[in-house]
Amino acid sequence: MLVSIVIPNWNGKRFLKGCLDSLMEQTYSELEIYIVDNGSKDGSVEFIEENYPSVKLVKFPHNTGFAPAVNAGIKAASGQYLALINNDTVVDKNWVSELAAVLDSHPEIGSVGCKMLAYDDHKLLDGVGDGYRRGGLPGRIGHREIDTGRFNTQRYILGACGGAAVYKRSMLDDIGLFDEDYFAYLEDVDIALRAQSAGYKCLYVPSAIIYHLGCGTTGSGYSPLVVKLSARNNLNTIVKNIPMPLLIKFLPQIIYWQAFYCAVVILKGGQLIPWMLGTFEALFMLPIMIAKRFEINKKRKVSHSYMEQIIVESEKDLEDSRERLKKQ
Repeated sequence: MLVSIVIPNWNGKRFLKGCLDSLMEQTYSELEIYIVDNGSKDGSVEFIEENYPSVKLVKFPHNTGFAPAVNAGIKAASGQYLALINNDTVVDKNWVSELAAVLDSHPEIGSVGCKMLAYDDHKLLDGVGDGYRRGGLPGRIGHREIDTGRFNTQRYILGACGGAAVYKRSMLDDIGLFDEDYFAYLEDVDIALRAQSAGYKCLYVPSAIIYHLGCGTTGSGYSPLVVKLSARNNLNTIVKNIPMPLLIKFLPQIIYWQAFYCAVVILKGGQLIPWMLGTFEALFMLPIMIAKRFEINKKRKVSHSYMEQIIVESEKDLEDSRERLKKQ
């Protein structure tokens, strides 16, 4: 089965050699690589054209954001399996082989995630899948934990981190591509919730390993851009994906966790204005997100109790991880 790897790039030339060299060493043979360049000004395109002629380029004149870029790559690609990786990653040589084998053998899943290790310290986990709290705040399970082997078993998860995931094209044909109104941040959580709602599971595969720097392009998690987009898309994701009975049930947690995020970005990053701008934009986008909510509801194939279960389980994963980090 052909696997198409799609890599969004914006002024990431310094990461490309490590990323592309690791992809050239993959043991999986049915592979094509697309880089979608978002108007880079650092010579990224010229570097790729000169050194990696087999890599296919999709070029935009300006930064379209993560979701439009990966969607363009997915549309251009030919594979039935679509792998997304960030440019600030280095991939183990068996990464594609391990994930493709699981997709072949599990008809109930629509996507797979992998073990992500820290680029700067391979003993630390970068994450083992996306988590999501009832209050609408996402996180990466296991982030910055020491890799003790706790996550060395396959298991179902809410969703894969969009920086290292493989999706079945058939699933994306059914539920739709990444939401381009997000621009960047939480698109992977949104697509995970949409997939789960439509009956597609996600499997975590620990034998597939990738090394990730994190915020290699956009900078710190407290930068004005990250805070604005995260504040906005936290609310967009709640509006789109949480069924009304659960929305009512989760309301105390939603109020708490959104206020918690606001406090954190103000106290640690001094980013009140970006948070306010993002929240205002979410209110402005409310009619658009409500319309998308109706479309998601039409495709729902699982019960409200199932959606509650997977959210609560991933929230517990995040909290357990946080407690272990305190003891490291």
